[in-house]
Amino acid sequence: MDKTAETVHAEHSRQSWEHFKWRSEHMKALAILKRAEATLFAHEARILAHDAEILHHEEQMVHGSDPAIKPLNEEHARLAAQHESGVEHHAALINAVLELSKFIAQEGAE
Repeated sequence: MDKTAETVHAEHSRQSWEHFKWRSEHMKALAILKRAEATLFAHEARILAHDAEILHHEEQMVHGSDPAIKPLNEEHARLAAQHESGVEHHAALINAVLELSKFIAQEGAE
């Protein structure tokens, strides 16, 4: 191989190894995004369950079968505690996902 071919070969090898590294990093990032997506779906399910519990409780109060002074049932108390403890986690996850929009917009511009 002459000097030019060696230089080109070395550059191709460097780029190829860099591509392997990038693809590995992409796969790891996609795995994290899938877990983030699953976390968001699970959070949505908990929100829906809590909304259903709230509506059920409100319906019972309106029709007199569950006075407001009655002690909270175990499920209601559990969902209320989850609601309060999930606020900080929710904000951090949403902010992290929304931060990605800066990079996604750049990719589309290429």
